[in-house]
Formats: sequence, C-alpha cells, structure tokens
Amino acid sequence: MKDAADALNTDEMVLGDAPGACAPAVPTRIPALASLSRGRASPLVRFQLPNVLFAYAHTLALYHGGDDALLPDFCDTLLGVSGALGSQQVFISAEEALQAAAHVLEAGEHPPGPLGTRGAMREAARILMGEGPANQKGYTLAALGHLAQTLGRARKQAEATEERDRLYRARKKCQYLLSWTNENEVVLTALALDCARAHRAHAVTAEEVAALTGELERLWGGPMPPAPRTLIEELPG
Repeated sequence: MKDAADALNTDEMVLGDAPGACAPAVPTRIPALASLSRGRASPLVRFQLPNVLFAYAHTLALYHGGDDALLPDFCDTLLGVSGALGSQQVFISAEEALQAAAHVLEAGEHPPGPLGTRGAMREAARILMGEGPANQKGYTLAALGHLAQTLGRARKQAEATEERDRLYRARKKCQYLLSWTNENEVVLTALALDCARAHRAHAVTAEEVAALTGELERLWGGPMPPAPRTLIEELPG
C-alpha cells in the first residue's frame, strides 16, 4: 500500500496549479443524503468517484475551467470520458472505473490533455487522499461542487432540450455524490489506495510496452516492421 501511495508523490501536478486555474472551494451547504434519495445508497456508489474524478482532472487540465466560451467543450469532454456522468455507467471496482475512463482517452474519442492517462489516474487518487486524515474529503467535495456548479452554468447556456437534460442528469449525479462523500469519508482511503495501485500497474504496463516496442524497432531497424519477403516468385505467363 505504501509503495502505491508513494508513487503519487513523483511528478505531481496539483489541480489548480494549471495556468489560469485556481483551486475550487468546498461548497458551504451540502444537502443530507437522505433528502436526495429515499432508499439506501448502493455499495457500488463509491466506485463512481474514481471515474468522475479521472474525467474531472483530465478536463480541468485541458480547458482550465474558467472560460465560459469553452463550457460546451468542457462538458462534452467531461461527460464523454466519465461514463458515470455521461451514460449512468455502473462499476464494480475502482480499477474498472479508472480503466473505463482511460479506455475512452486512449481510443482517441476526446482531446488528449497535458496529464495523460496516468496523470489523470494519479490526480484522481490524490484528490481522494485529500490533505490528510484531518480533512480527507475536502478535495473531493471541492471537485464535485465545482463540477455541479459548472454543469449548472453549461445547462443555462445550452439550447437543445436533449443537451439540457443530459447536463441536468450529470449535475444531479454530482450533487448526489457530493452528499454521499460528505457522509462517507471513511471509505476514501481505500478508494485512494485502489486508484494508486491502478496507477502503478498502468505505469508498469506502459514501461513494458515501451521496452518491447524499442526492442522491435531495434530488430526492424526503424519504427515500422519490414515489408514481408516474397518466398515464391510468380513465373511470367
């Protein structure tokens, strides 16, 4: 566990350190979870946080979140990368939640950002870790509050009914996760460590792929495989 957490302390980029960005504040008023839902929350709710925070870290670093002219692009990327927000996707583990978001980025369906896949994983874990045991939920609450506010602003600008409905559902999900996190801080450490392990595993895999690619390029003498050799030449008719 310690090794996974320590991996997050190298080459860190703190949300809010991006040019033109500032750290969002924790909402002053957070509704009780019971006021938002009559039934008990599913035990799978927690796994939506890594997916949402991965998308948030990626999107915030890409657009910096301060220009209203970029709101449509910000929200399109956010909801496209986060299946939890964009399509009500459910996950059974933190690793699955992160991999789902990573797959979208690696498939090239949305613009790449300065963090990259591993950087967004790292930031998701760091947000969940918070400042420390005394205020671990603070970063997560601030991120979710910022998302709810941003989605609300985007909804006011949207003209198409379908898009307004999509943004409304995503905003409601962020508000629900905000209340849930506020009352379930105790689970954040385990989630953060799961994310840290996923980040470390992804980094190891990437290093192995890079090493294999380098070896193949050495054998090929370049970045492309050699043209297949003709073993049997056709005789002229």
